[in-house]
Amino acid sequence: MKTRYAILLLTFCLFLGLSIQISYAQWDAINSGYGITTNWHGKEVPFGESVTAWAGTRDPSVTAIFFRWKRPDNSTYREYNNTSLVKCDSMSEIPSDAPEEIKNWAENNPDKFPIWIATNTQIPDTIGEWAVKAYFIGPNGTTKEHVENTIMIRGTSFNVISDFPLVGTAGALVAMLLGLNLFMRRKR
Repeated sequence: MKTRYAILLLTFCLFLGLSIQISYAQWDAINSGYGITTNWHGKEVPFGESVTAWAGTRDPSVTAIFFRWKRPDNSTYREYNNTSLVKCDSMSEIPSDAPEEIKNWAENNPDKFPIWIATNTQIPDTIGEWAVKAYFIGPNGTTKEHVENTIMIRGTSFNVISDFPLVGTAGALVAMLLGLNLFMRRKR
């Protein structure tokens, strides 16, 4: 009987843990002219999955967006200069694979167009807290962080986790409950 309650409690805890989702509005920074987010923003990234950084600007003088990916130890993983900015004059021109955060922003800010968007995709090679910075490059910018003609820098982060963190947590919880059950039986 007690084992049944333990299993029900474990199942309830697992479903509760799966239903909690953190939400951030990183893309809203574009209201100041420049923004960045990822397709995993506010979620943990399973190891081996690709992450796409989406950077955008409302500044028409930006000619390129330079992406710098940083590992958890702050070493540079990759750098990519994207000169193929996509101009979006309305919500209907936002790419269909854009994160929901960008689509929601576009729907709620129809007066903030046009915007120019660039993307870069990488596959993180280690577990931990990663960062990606977008350097908005234009003809009249200043030099910041060794990138010439940088007008503005925006950054975001994401956390890469092991493949099956839930199984590890669930396994530990099951082991503790089985240990408690064994302890209670021996005590009787």
